[in-house]
Amino acid sequence: MIMKTAISNKAHPEYGQATIPFPIPDSEYDHTIGLLEGMGIGSPTAQDCRVDGLDSKHPILNRLVTQSVNVDELDHLAKRVASFCQGEDVQFAAMASKLGLSDIKDFINLTSCCQQATVITDFSKLERVGKAHSLTVNGGSMPSDEYDKVDGRAVALDLIQSGAGMVTPYGVVYDNGMKLEQVYDGRHFPEYYYQDSLMTVEIKSGPKGEATGYLYLPCPDKQIQRTLARAGIGPQGFQMKIILDELPTQVSAVVSAARDGLDDLNKLCRAIEPLDTAQREKLEATVLLAQPTYASEVRQLAENLDQFAFMPKPFDPEADCAITELGYVAYHGSLTLEELMTDDPAEQYRQEMGGLA
Repeated sequence: MIMKTAISNKAHPEYGQATIPFPIPDSEYDHTIGLLEGMGIGSPTAQDCRVDGLDSKHPILNRLVTQSVNVDELDHLAKRVASFCQGEDVQFAAMASKLGLSDIKDFINLTSCCQQATVITDFSKLERVGKAHSLTVNGGSMPSDEYDKVDGRAVALDLIQSGAGMVTPYGVVYDNGMKLEQVYDGRHFPEYYYQDSLMTVEIKSGPKGEATGYLYLPCPDKQIQRTLARAGIGPQGFQMKIILDELPTQVSAVVSAARDGLDDLNKLCRAIEPLDTAQREKLEATVLLAQPTYASEVRQLAENLDQFAFMPKPFDPEADCAITELGYVAYHGSLTLEELMTDDPAEQYRQEMGGLA
């Protein structure tokens, strides 16, 4: 958790206050949005959440207190800060102080470029300071032989004597020519990977439109709705493109952005996410056996894996099974495979039992 934030409705303080941890855990996202909606706030696009208080180990974020912000902006900012490498939190705070930033849009944009700054917090270790500065101005990496040749003390002294530094509560900061670019325009979040996902989907407003949003599947249901709302498009008026696919190989061969719906892809990823390596291999063999056509059918197979037996090699040639390129797989359920892959196989089963009765 990066920050715990007390939020209220500025126009109706009588609606109470909600204390929310950021980043919002996926398991709590839909509930959190529902809680805010019950307070008359939490719009996908409007900055309608007043920050009444903020508890964080990053004191620079306290500048958001008393401001009206968008809840997804708070969430995105917290994810960016949570992903900082060692030292980046100091670069962020020092540059925010130097530039006098307090707006959440500026904070989000700063997370993308603060790594260009040098901050000196300990003047007793000039060799280390100089080498770190050399890495910074070279984009964070250097060939090891060049790095070894750097006279850190000399570099640090040149930097200090340049007079370009500014004293901040977080150290003496040198911007090294950094520009605060508008990566975030106040509406569309840039592509950003906060945690592992099975699929990344790029949202476009039309076949030739620019990317207006990104979804990292599986994600909370309300996050899909809100991403489309931020993009300014309806549930049917958009194009999507799969730009990252970490699904099992045989599953990837089935899914298609042109054929499968966004909700179906999300449900498929949600069904596969908890499967371990052995279960995912079993699913691949099951896909080869069942030959599904749509993501929704693969999801049903994933959710009903217990009705299949799988071994890397067949042990009984007489068994009712199939040998796939991945090994032996047998289905022992009561429904046909076609019935199993429908949206509600349990309902299909109940109907058949009723018919037998």
